[in-house]
Amino acid sequence: MSKNLAEVEIARTAWADFRTLGDRSSGVPDALRRLLAAADEDEAMAAYWDLENVVVVQGQLHSAALPTVPVLLAGLLDDMSADARDLVLELLQQIVMGESDEDEVALGNADLGERCREAARTGLWLIYRELGTRRRETAEAILERIEDDKPRITAYLASLRGK
Repeated sequence: MSKNLAEVEIARTAWADFRTLGDRSSGVPDALRRLLAAADEDEAMAAYWDLENVVVVQGQLHSAALPTVPVLLAGLLDDMSADARDLVLELLQQIVMGESDEDEVALGNADLGERCREAARTGLWLIYRELGTRRRETAEAILERIEDDKPRITAYLASLRGK
């Protein structure tokens, strides 16, 4: 069922209503599907680069970053290749570290970064689960940015020492 959750998130979003760099919002749904389904590093990287520098560019968020977050979180519920999972977390990190692009600020979307972090908080435990994997550093960076309960991060990291 979880694979369908990401697809439902993709399908229920009117991507044309969101902005990207270079007016490429129509390509975001396909890129997300390809990233989540990627069987190897080459497929995952190709899809990743159709999202990075589109929804988020060097820390500057475009409005399409916001609906991308729940798709990535829903995707983490599913089995996917390790390479795809690596890049899902990497893209999520890029988004939660970002702030509104100047064009978004001009359109009254100055709080886009915080709204993306708030959306990511809905999947907090999915990120905590990644602390026990090869994606630990990425998960830790995401948690440092979105977790409001800093002592909880400390406790979980202490429980992982030596593992």
